[in-house]
Amino acid sequence: MFTEDLTAFYDPLNGFASAAVYDAAGANTALNVIFDEPHLEMVDIGGTNPVARARAVDIPATGWKGKTLTVGAASFTIEARQPIDDGAEVLLQLQRS
Repeated sequence: MFTEDLTAFYDPLNGFASAAVYDAAGANTALNVIFDEPHLEMVDIGGTNPVARARAVDIPATGWKGKTLTVGAASFTIEARQPIDDGAEVLLQLQRS
């Protein structure tokens, strides 16, 4: 069985990641995420939908809804957690806090 090594991908110095803090009920956990705040335009309505890509092991499968993810100086509330491909990574739908 093939196992992905995501270490280089989530390296904030040589990879694509940014340092972040996941706050689950006061227990802050440092992790690295790939953050994106794209501009979306649907039916002539423009807006942004910030997302963060993270390793699945860094964000628990349950209890994440409504928790805080801080990237840099910006805080976000986690609205959804979606597995990507084989489930080694997740896409977090965020809302600015």
